Amino acid sequence: MEKQTKNSKQAQLKIQEMSFMLLGVVLFFIIAALFFIAIKYRGMYNTSNQLEQEKTLSTVAKLADTAEFTCGKPLCIDADKIMVLKDRKAYAGFWEPIKSISVVRVFPPTNETLVECSKSNYPNCNYFKIYDSGAQNQETFDTFVSLCRKDNKNDYKYEKCELAKIVAGFEVNQAGE
Repeated sequence: MEKQTKNSKQAQLKIQEMSFMLLGVVLFFIIAALFFIAIKYRGMYNTSNQLEQEKTLSTVAKLADTAEFTCGKPLCIDADKIMVLKDRKAYAGFWEPIKSISVVRVFPPTNETLVECSKSNYPNCNYFKIYDSGAQNQETFDTFVSLCRKDNKNDYKYEKCELAKIVAGFEVNQAGE
């Protein structure tokens, strides 16, 4: 009888060892799966940001040639149209996926600080803030364009063009949000 209880205790001990071992293996695979899911989840946000970047880059390239901006030539923006457009709130949903749009005159250089254009100081300014959604986490992309406007000198009307860049921003998705 004594031998049977000893074998029974050994068998119970082996069953307990086996159950703890199985529990350990299951926990190991659960932790490995969680680690794998965390890496894939982070990759999903990176892919989302990359897709937003590509969408914004293609939109920036096409933005200068839209009817709202163009002066009739490729990559040419009409400064007079921008002055009218910058005060229009009706275009707020039109610019998606863009979160901010501005045009900065680059050449000829005026000064180091940006002077935002308004009706009172136009054309003696170098920064047009067209649209800003107020998004906090933005990454900006820009492309160079011609910035043209109608000018008049000694009763001679002509189109004065300068070098500028159109800057567009998009909202960056952050992991965990």
